[in-house]
Amino acid sequence: MIANSNLTSKALIVASGPDNPAAAEVVSAALRDFVYEQIELQRIDLGGRTILALLIAHDRAHGEAIRLDLERVGTENNLDIAMLEIEE
Repeated sequence: MIANSNLTSKALIVASGPDNPAAAEVVSAALRDFVYEQIELQRIDLGGRTILALLIAHDRAHGEAIRLDLERVGTENNLDIAMLEIEE
């Protein structure tokens, strides 16, 4: 159950790139200006690559702004970051 009534949407954020111990912090930095709830976080470090998957609940009105911030920090930190809105 989502505690904040405005957090009615869910999104899956996937980040990948060269081995990066700070990948989760990079994604968190992009999300810091938004109200969201972290539902689940998974990380895989394999073959010199980092893959991070984060499921969040967020306010639907902020979805596009979140996506743009993720793209910005991804470019700055050599990470490919994508966000998929999950329809329920």
